Amino acid sequence: MEIDAETNYAEIYAKLVRRYPKRYPMTIRKAVKRYFKWKKRKDIWWDNYKANEALDFMQTFVRHVKGTLAGKLLELEPWEMFGFAQLYGWQHHNDKGETCRVISEVYWQVPKKNGKTLIGTGALAYAMYGDDELGANVYCCASDFDQAQYAAGPFALTIQNSEELYANTQIFKGKGGSVTGAAYRYDLEGINYINEFKVMTKNTGKIEGSNPSFVLNDELHTQKNMEQYDNFKSAMADRLQPIMFNISTAGKGSSSVGMRVYKESKAILEQDNDDSRLVLIYEPNRGYDYADRKVWKMVNPNIGISVTMEFLEKEFKSAERSEHGKGEFLSKHLDVFVNGADNYFTRDQVEPILQPGKMGDLSHMPCWLGVDLSKTTDLTCISLNFPTQMEDGRAMLKVKQRYFLPFENVDFREQEDNVPYRQLAEQGFVEFCEGRMIDQDQVLEYVRGLMEEYEIQGINYDPAMAQHLVEMFENLGLECVEVRQYPTVLNDVVRDTERLMYEKRLITDNPLLVYCLLNVVAIENINGMIAPSKRQSTHKIDGAAAFFDAHKSTVDQMSDVTADEMNDYVNDLYK
Repeated sequence: MEIDAETNYAEIYAKLVRRYPKRYPMTIRKAVKRYFKWKKRKDIWWDNYKANEALDFMQTFVRHVKGTLAGKLLELEPWEMFGFAQLYGWQHHNDKGETCRVISEVYWQVPKKNGKTLIGTGALAYAMYGDDELGANVYCCASDFDQAQYAAGPFALTIQNSEELYANTQIFKGKGGSVTGAAYRYDLEGINYINEFKVMTKNTGKIEGSNPSFVLNDELHTQKNMEQYDNFKSAMADRLQPIMFNISTAGKGSSSVGMRVYKESKAILEQDNDDSRLVLIYEPNRGYDYADRKVWKMVNPNIGISVTMEFLEKEFKSAERSEHGKGEFLSKHLDVFVNGADNYFTRDQVEPILQPGKMGDLSHMPCWLGVDLSKTTDLTCISLNFPTQMEDGRAMLKVKQRYFLPFENVDFREQEDNVPYRQLAEQGFVEFCEGRMIDQDQVLEYVRGLMEEYEIQGINYDPAMAQHLVEMFENLGLECVEVRQYPTVLNDVVRDTERLMYEKRLITDNPLLVYCLLNVVAIENINGMIAPSKRQSTHKIDGAAAFFDAHKSTVDQMSDVTADEMNDYVNDLYK
């Protein structure tokens, strides 16, 4: 859609919200109310030319670089125009009598998949090239360098995809083609200028003296330290009309930078007591039902464009399986801040897997071993994962485990962990090692005995502290595969475990596995991939870790069989 110079695009969206208020969150209705209130003021005014100049620039130069719209120019949606037009359209006289923008900070909060990347790219591009800021210093900030690349990468491509922008611009790149900055050189009336773009993450010492004109804070909810945010705000003081552009999704926990700025922004929206900040928050109203599809549509302004109901339905099904999944859905797709560091699995999920009476005879069955070797004075676990079938032919997983623990200070360990280790040892689930150290020869002998009883297909292990014992396993002729404890490696394993629990296709006879699974706290990378974290889990998760290591292999062995195949299988067993 071509931008018409005479049209007030902010007003179009504002009137739409007023006409159909129930379709929009209360926070957006308040933002619209604030817009109409400002229109009546005498100390500020609306400059439609400046508002539309920014909109036109973004639609002229910013392109989609991923997905089905890749290669096409950006076409701003009405809700995006409402935000950008206000940022650049509202004007006033400052204390020196100079005409400048009213708004110097934006807090824009929308759920994932609603085009935040392009919003950030558009804002960066206009700050660097279209805002008439001589010697502009433009920054992209995030919790870490990789997160910053989600904005810096598309911005660099926007420059490269425009002959006009790229002609006088040099893009700087680091390892793996990552974008570290850019410099735009130009002259005006015979004077040379440089507009600079830099990626900034944790090196707050470089902020001093930086004199930024524009700062993009991407995914503010992931930033934990206020120093970078506060230092940049202070460093902007010498600019006539700087912009701190905060864009984020709601997050987890109460200590993030995003949570603090969110609370401040909500208060500003309620009281309208700070003209410098534009607040746009797409979140549910009080008393919402997270299963209500109308709520989904209300808080996802790009519904039907970059996010679909089909996608949200899929994510909702995952949310129903666990409290962790629900928290993910609320924070990422409904834009609700939730408590962080919760245990990944719930009791309702995990406790039903303890089914000793259904384990059956697993002698000579194929199994994969997972080994979690603790420090020499702590808990060590061997997990035996048996992929098999239920009576109806569906795949299921049966898990046996053996734990090893130094006997010294067992009274203290039982009290500290709230686990009856001696009783579990009598039941055959735990072996004590004499003294205060794990006896690796004792672990080796246990595995040697397993080789006579089961068809061991291989051993998966966490490489930490495992090298010596792995060498001994390999001397027994066992194939050993290391499993790095990263989200990129274990995400599918943990997700599949959750699915098996939900479908009641995972059982064990060892209560310690239940204990360990209930203690798991997961970490998440910037791509939404997860892995268990011993550091963040306050109680022992060794058995869960060993199980996950083994399931790295058994996840690919879970195959359903037909009724005929099941009959043939049973007949073969009893020949």
